[in-house]
Amino acid sequence: MATTPRLRRILHSDLAAAWILVVAVGVALVWANGSWAHTYDSVWLRPTRLGHPAFAGLTTVRNWVNSGLMAVFFLVVGLEIGRERRHGDLADGRTAVVPVAGALGGMLGAGLVYALVNHGRPGAPGWGIPMATDIAFALGALALLGRRVPAGLRVFLLTLAVADDIGSVVVLAVFYSSRTSVPALVGAAVLAVGLVLLRRTVRLTTAVVLVAGVVLWVLLAAGGVEPALAGVVAGLLVPARPDPSGREPAERLERRVAPWSAFVVLPVFAVANAGITFHAQMLAGSGATAVFAGVAMARVVGKIGGITLACLVVVRAGLGRLPGPVRWRHLVGGAAVAGIGFTVPLLIAELAFVDRPRLVSAAELGLFAGSAVAFAVGAAVLVWSGPGATGPEPHPSDEGDEPPIPW
Repeated sequence: MATTPRLRRILHSDLAAAWILVVAVGVALVWANGSWAHTYDSVWLRPTRLGHPAFAGLTTVRNWVNSGLMAVFFLVVGLEIGRERRHGDLADGRTAVVPVAGALGGMLGAGLVYALVNHGRPGAPGWGIPMATDIAFALGALALLGRRVPAGLRVFLLTLAVADDIGSVVVLAVFYSSRTSVPALVGAAVLAVGLVLLRRTVRLTTAVVLVAGVVLWVLLAAGGVEPALAGVVAGLLVPARPDPSGREPAERLERRVAPWSAFVVLPVFAVANAGITFHAQMLAGSGATAVFAGVAMARVVGKIGGITLACLVVVRAGLGRLPGPVRWRHLVGGAAVAGIGFTVPLLIAELAFVDRPRLVSAAELGLFAGSAVAFAVGAAVLVWSGPGATGPEPHPSDEGDEPPIPW
């Protein structure tokens, strides 16, 4: 069915997608706390075992949404990062390294703040809970702010969140998961490297890359790590060389898949994951208050401090630079928005406190409160900061001296 120009604009609008995401979060919260609350878990926690060992970690409808359906979203993320590496801010290696450093700093900062609050307490094993950022919710938060956000900040946060997600999955697999399969992960690594080498020597088709992405998804699922990340790999490897019609296959695929990701995948993801049930006993258990405080503080103080400090060190050392219109005040706002996260943190909480449901509830409340405050702080900073300057960020190699920090 043909689409009108107006409908096409809506389907490719970040702001429209962001509001749909907000509505989906509202639906999840009302559903999980209303008169039909009992049906929320019965729908999303319904057993869906396939019986094959490769899918041992995919036991509920929610697991399949987060690890299966979200692979489509991560495919779009990979396509967008690939486009930015070819034509945008990430084409400069010094720009690309800053969000990766920020991701590492944010993880360390969040983990440290949590550990300090919970040292010697029952919640001490949950230091990995506040590390991960939810890419979907973070990008949706930026989209709600519209033109107040410099264009480069979205790419910065996108790259940071992907690196953050990979790092958090490593933490999950090494410190919290008991079902990691080394042979499957080695197979996934060999396949990924092989695809990269083939892409450099022969002209891979989009179909071949997508089929290989499905195989990679299966290997990652069997390996016990987040299989949806296979979408990022596939997106980065989709051919970018223009075809006879003059269009890039990667660009064409992104335009086709992005609306499905924004208006179908992400709303379902939000409804499946944002339904936190609030009750009077959430902070009743021993150590629950410290877990709540540690998670909430880590999502705000740890993320802002860790990301900003890591980026500052990299830029001041001359190893990287901020994207053109982005200034340090924008980066602080983006670092706050990076504090939004539910999915991987909740999974880590369930593994860290497998026999302490009260601490899991406290972590849920801390994630909700911390994410809400992180968004409020990020929005306030970005609204105050304005859309950014038009000139490039000063850099030591450009001026010969230490650059100022243009807050």
